[in-house]
Amino acid sequence: MIPVLSRSQMRAFDRCAIEDCQVPGVVLMENAGRGAADVLSALIAAEPPRRRTSMAQRRAVFPTRHVRAPGQPASYPLDARVVIVCGTGNNGGDGFVVARHLLARGAEVSVVLTGVAEQVTGEARINHDAFVDLGGTCSELPADASLKPLIEELRDADFVVDAIFGTGLTRPIEGHLVQVIDAINDARARTVALDVPSGLDADSGAPLGTAVRADHTVTFGHLKVGLLTPDGARLAGQVHVVDLGVADARILEQVGHTAQVLDPLEVGSYFIPREANVHKHAAGNVLVVAGSPGKLGAAKLTARAAMRAGAGLVTLCTWPEAARSIEAQVVEVMTARMDRDAIGSSLDAALEGRHVVAMGPGFGLDEAARRAIEHVVLGWDGLKVVDADAITAFVGRAKDLASAKGSVVLTPHPGELGRLLGRSGSDIEQDRFGAVREAVQITGAVVVLKGARTIIALPDGRLYVAVAGNPALATAGSGDVLTGIIAALGCSMRPDRATCAGVLVHALAADQWSASTGSDRGLLAGEIGEMVPGVIAGLMKRAEESGL
Repeated sequence: MIPVLSRSQMRAFDRCAIEDCQVPGVVLMENAGRGAADVLSALIAAEPPRRRTSMAQRRAVFPTRHVRAPGQPASYPLDARVVIVCGTGNNGGDGFVVARHLLARGAEVSVVLTGVAEQVTGEARINHDAFVDLGGTCSELPADASLKPLIEELRDADFVVDAIFGTGLTRPIEGHLVQVIDAINDARARTVALDVPSGLDADSGAPLGTAVRADHTVTFGHLKVGLLTPDGARLAGQVHVVDLGVADARILEQVGHTAQVLDPLEVGSYFIPREANVHKHAAGNVLVVAGSPGKLGAAKLTARAAMRAGAGLVTLCTWPEAARSIEAQVVEVMTARMDRDAIGSSLDAALEGRHVVAMGPGFGLDEAARRAIEHVVLGWDGLKVVDADAITAFVGRAKDLASAKGSVVLTPHPGELGRLLGRSGSDIEQDRFGAVREAVQITGAVVVLKGARTIIALPDGRLYVAVAGNPALATAGSGDVLTGIIAALGCSMRPDRATCAGVLVHALAADQWSASTGSDRGLLAGEIGEMVPGVIAGLMKRAEESGL
């Protein structure tokens, strides 16, 4: 399990470690800062610095003796200029620990405090004083001070560390701190945020007025919910988790967690090798109810993805005029026709013997389409993967989905979920986790909220997040492919597992494509499906090698 914690859960985690487990707060701060310094050291070693004067020249002016401790990389002393911008709270205290360790490792470090030293208290003050007493340079930047010294410091920096606000920030940033963050964002230096980028809401992932745009974020203890949202992904960059030096299984039992990251090893264990005598009906029989004149591509993508994900038999059920066009274009997929004058009986005939139905892509929303959607989604006693038009058909009556027979998996993008809940897509993006929970409560379905960091919400309260995937998935038909993958996997897995596995397989296919092409754009939806068998094989192999 890879847990994801909310702001309150992380506070409870720290409190439990300090009060119940007798780990002093200053020790937690030290472990967090040292872990962040380790990440920064690795980043410095991996990226050649931009220099005006050589490190050797500066050593002649500021000679320092460096003793490499056991386990430290041979690249010490660090050849970099690092500016650390510290707030007056505990996040600033973490920054002072980072500063002290980088100074000891030979980096050229300067700290800018966004206040005055008298405002720094507790564990943060201990680490402020330790850094200064060891020879560190700390400049004060209170509200009435000019930003020119900070801008000058940032001009020649290789890295800037954001240690202004941590997870506790809940109010919009204002005053001179807006200008401080603007200066950080305008700097050429690589930006590393501590815990969360300052200005990012640790729960919703929404920017609080303004926010630091980091290239990397070093988060402490566990992932935070806000980091696993589209804005969180955009602002946090690459996220590194460093532990706090406590065995946390016992603490997590007490404080809980909000979500889990989809774990490839666990998901790989969901796939069972097939018996030698398996036949096409046993492998999975999927009915795809989709497509309409002018919108046949979505239906074909869903059907082909279901085949690539392992369904032995896929039938595309659509309107007669659409079926004629499809039959001339498909080979492996069979077709069935709906009768507009006898929608119920014609669908019942097509549903006979099916394991899973995928419904909605390109289907339309006229009266006949709505009757067909209701007949299948509400009336068929099996697993339905409901997407696109089949979701939109329930706008204004989402509660009807709670009475559906069988099991339902909804796969909306933010706009579709917004319409279903009577809100805008932008409102959904402001609190994705809250929105997906609301959708599950209303519909009783498994809900997949697509987007950067796709969320899967289950009726039993569990939430999963996919950290795999990349912007190449922003391509027409990508969601239709996901619908087909989940439908195929639902033939042999429980709905929750099929959904989790489908989302991860879909995301990993895009990651493999980007790795092979070096591009974050240009992926065709059909190419996602073509990569699915290899992704599944890789997941199964990893799970087998790990003993799962």
